[in-house]
Amino acid sequence: MCGITGIFLFDDPRPGMAQRIHSMTNTIRHRGPDDEGYCLISTKAATYRLAAGAESVPEIRERQPLIAALNQEPFDLVLGHRRFAILDLTVGGHQPYYDAARKIGGVFNGLIYNYKEVKAELEAKGEVFHTDCDTDVLFKAYGYWGEACFAKFNGTWAVALYDFNKRELILSRDRLGKKPIYFYRDQRGFYFASEIKAILQTREAEVRVNERAVFDYLTGGYRDLSQSTFYEGIESLPPASVLRLNAKGKAVSTKYWELQTNRNHALASAAPSEVAKELRNILEDAVRIRLRADVGLGIELSGGLDSSSIAGLATAAHSKPLSCFTVEYPQTQWNEEPYAREVATRFGMDYHVVRSPERWFWNDVNDFVALHEEPFHSPNLHTQQAVWRIMHEAGIRVILYGAGGDEVFAGYRKEYFYRHLRDLLKRGEMAAFIKNFTRFSELSAPALVAKAWQQFFPKANGSAPPVHSLLNNGLTKLPVLAPNGSTTEEQLYLNMTELKMPYWLLSNDKNSLAIPVEVRAPLLDYRLVEFAFHLPVNFLIRDGWLKWILRQAMNDLLPPNITWRRKKMGYPFPLEDWLRDSRGMIDSLFAGNENPYLNSRLIRANLDQWTAQQPELLWRALSLELWHRRFVRGQRVAA
Repeated sequence: MCGITGIFLFDDPRPGMAQRIHSMTNTIRHRGPDDEGYCLISTKAATYRLAAGAESVPEIRERQPLIAALNQEPFDLVLGHRRFAILDLTVGGHQPYYDAARKIGGVFNGLIYNYKEVKAELEAKGEVFHTDCDTDVLFKAYGYWGEACFAKFNGTWAVALYDFNKRELILSRDRLGKKPIYFYRDQRGFYFASEIKAILQTREAEVRVNERAVFDYLTGGYRDLSQSTFYEGIESLPPASVLRLNAKGKAVSTKYWELQTNRNHALASAAPSEVAKELRNILEDAVRIRLRADVGLGIELSGGLDSSSIAGLATAAHSKPLSCFTVEYPQTQWNEEPYAREVATRFGMDYHVVRSPERWFWNDVNDFVALHEEPFHSPNLHTQQAVWRIMHEAGIRVILYGAGGDEVFAGYRKEYFYRHLRDLLKRGEMAAFIKNFTRFSELSAPALVAKAWQQFFPKANGSAPPVHSLLNNGLTKLPVLAPNGSTTEEQLYLNMTELKMPYWLLSNDKNSLAIPVEVRAPLLDYRLVEFAFHLPVNFLIRDGWLKWILRQAMNDLLPPNITWRRKKMGYPFPLEDWLRDSRGMIDSLFAGNENPYLNSRLIRANLDQWTAQQPELLWRALSLELWHRRFVRGQRVAA
């Protein structure tokens, strides 16, 4: 786990590049407090220099010059790295990495979970390793297989390497995009980093608002559509891609993996018991390889099906008792703590309870908004980080959690269950429709009718705000482009590849590495995702249960009260209560009416009504204001 930065100029090498890359890298110091390093290259002369920083480990500072000493030397490609040590805590894990024999060097953020297996394969081919670090494995794998190496990895990564033989800079991200690479390009060069703020630090990328991103976020809550950001000209490198860039600025992008969805796969005719068994086998191995670490491990436990499954499998695979942490809310309807306690007791875990941290948000709102760089979905993101900070204080550096279960196995009622009912009706499958309708686990039949009707035939509420009434500055003229799945299958695919998962992964990356801790999501192991997307939907939603096949796979491991619990909370957060408690602060933030994209007067006049009726929309307006205030207007929220 680390942070990476880079600049690749399209003209002659120039002095001053050492200072520029050091400034960029220092902007994301929080991502890697354990070490820093730099690689400075003259691509035309095919020469390079490695440099240390003030916070490099002593062995590196003794053998390499400090970065400031190289500022007068000319370079056209510079790379920076901040290290958060998880594997091989020795100097062997230092970056940038350079292989003199193969003439490749670069920087890497992430972790290759199957590095032991890839290492053994390379050793069988004659490769020699001098560290027990996945960084060594990644670069030697590239040296042996070239770009084909990325398809061999199971993990998370954002890598930038320079191949002196090909004279190309090569960037790559993991399959689902868990690790970010943001980039900006102009006529002078190419700038990239793990976080946007590092690119803004170069002063090459001005803060120009991407109004399409503002519109998509306010009207639908969407983020990161088509790899966009809220900054015009700054984008994300697509997941599962490789970008090759030469000194003339010519770029070639390819994909090494695509999520294939084939619900008519041979698995469609398999017995449910066999499907559940295979699912369990894949998930057990996904957990096993994610327990590899040379630092403290822990579990974030909500008490729901997903995190409880991870807790049970991790306990079985780990040689020592694991610590787990959960949140307790005073509001009974939001509190999952009793369920988490039941799971922890069953598996003999070291159990910790965090008391209701949702009101901590305003204590460090300025730092949190600056960290995330863009508007975000809920103040619950801060609550989650508060739990991770407490886990860090307890000595935990790697956290396993249940992220992804709802997107992989169809866990959202609004997103999937209502669509599934509609799909069944369209196909004339009345027996399955009646069984799902009458046995739905989360709502009674009358409540289900009302909710489903409201979902597909929304009726305007005269006292609720039409979203377009909040928009200023011509945003109402923009067309709605965000895709919407007409079937359950389509919505599952869109949420995984476009609408939900890209944002969740990027926000969790920033949220965790601000502390820092590394978060690992076994339910997003690409093998499990591929497996689930070959299952017919009736394996995911059956007899009124969402995530039916996952429940079957975990049936003998978890208490029935967890596996077959009817009331789903997810990672709960009392948003209406939070908005109500924050009313005075919210009113003062909109009092200035300085945000050109929001009708601040209308928002202030309707705070109480919208808190009760459309809290998510009110939050999005507030989050946009907080971001605009910090990054566009350069203002801070007064304490």
